[in-house]
Amino acid sequence: MIGSTALARRGGAKKTLTRRVGVVLGALALAATTVFTGATSATAAGYFEAPYPAGESYVVSQGNWGGYSHTDAYNRYAWDLALPANYEVAATQGGTIVISNWSPYWQNGIEVIIRHPNGQCTQYAHLNRSFYEPGNWVPQGRIIGWSGSTGAASAPHLHYSVIDCNTRVSLPSTLEGYVPAAGTWLRSSNTRA
Repeated sequence: MIGSTALARRGGAKKTLTRRVGVVLGALALAATTVFTGATSATAAGYFEAPYPAGESYVVSQGNWGGYSHTDAYNRYAWDLALPANYEVAATQGGTIVISNWSPYWQNGIEVIIRHPNGQCTQYAHLNRSFYEPGNWVPQGRIIGWSGSTGAASAPHLHYSVIDCNTRVSLPSTLEGYVPAAGTWLRSSNTRA
C-alpha cells in the first residue's frame, strides 16, 4: 500500500495471501461467466469495479451531476474519489491504454484513458504518476498510476469517468453495480490483478 491515510480509507490492509486468493476466485468467477453466458463481464453487463484495490473504501467527494465541476457533458457522469496523494489507482475493467501522461487538456493533469472491449473508455485524471505506455493492455484490477492533484485539482483525489472514446463525453455507468452518490463510502471488490 502506497501513501495510505487512516482518515481517507476504511478497512484494514489485505495480506498478500488474501489478495492472491481473491484474484484466483475472481478469475474462476470470470471463467464461469464466460462459459455459462458466452461473454465476459466487460461485454455482458458493462460492470466496472472501483478504481482501487479490493477491500478498500473511499468516500465519493463529488458524484454525478455534482454542483462543483460535474455540470457539463464531459463530466456530468463522473465521480471524484477522495484518494490520498500517491495512492494506487486500478483499472476498473481490462483494456488497452490510449493515453498515459499529461493530458492535452491542462485541467486533467496527468491522466490515463483505457479503451475496453465493450467500446467504451475509462478516464482517470489528476494523477501524480502513470505507469504504462499507450498500446499496453492491462487487466482489470492492475495498478495503472498514483492518485494526485495535477491539473485543475484543488486537493488530491481521483477524477474517474466512463467516456465516449472519440468525444470524451461522459457516459452513464455504475461502479460496483450501482451509482454511488456524494458522501458514499465506495468499497472495492477489484480483485483481478
